[in-house]
Amino acid sequence: MSSTNVEFVTKLMEFSAHGALIQAFVLQALQQYAQRVAAMDPQALDTPMVSGHAWHGCAVEVRDKLARRFEPQAVSPPAASPLATRRSRA
Repeated sequence: MSSTNVEFVTKLMEFSAHGALIQAFVLQALQQYAQRVAAMDPQALDTPMVSGHAWHGCAVEVRDKLARRFEPQAVSPPAASPLATRRSRA
């Protein structure tokens, strides 16, 4: 039986031959990828399956959340996302 992505990531973070070091590795990998994607033009990220603006938005969100977690003094509070703004008007 296959696991969900959440279950897979949880197992990855909790059970490693390298102990808790895996958590630092995974978080650093997330941080580096998010920074790289957030620096790109959203239109350049468009694919037939995923909107480049949505993918870019995910990268910005992850980058900012990691920055707030590890460098809280260096980051301003999150801005409201366009999606959240649209929902609140509905």
